[in-house]
Amino acid sequence: MGQFLILLFVALGSLGGIVFILYRKIPALLALNQEEIHMRDFVRQGIKKIPVLQKIKPEEILRGTLAKARTIASQTKIQKTEWLGKLRKKTEQHKEEFSESYWDQLRKKTKKK
Repeated sequence: MGQFLILLFVALGSLGGIVFILYRKIPALLALNQEEIHMRDFVRQGIKKIPVLQKIKPEEILRGTLAKARTIASQTKIQKTEWLGKLRKKTEQHKEEFSESYWDQLRKKTKKK
């Protein structure tokens, strides 16, 4: 019951915050006149006309990012394989040492009796 009340208070608080922000911002958004909106479009069009930005293509950026992600994933897989191999070797050595020393200790104890 306590968890439900906490969840309810958090949800109501969040909803109240959203309503408050909308109450404060809607009049400011309505006050924007068409000149300001036109100015934003003008700036966006100006940015698109810059030659350096025209050469950048989203497909190339995506392709490069995916290639880097594949490379990192491959390197991570190789590193994981190396770590697992080292861990297996260490475990095998520990098992061999344990079994040898354990049986040697038992033999010594039985000889003493």
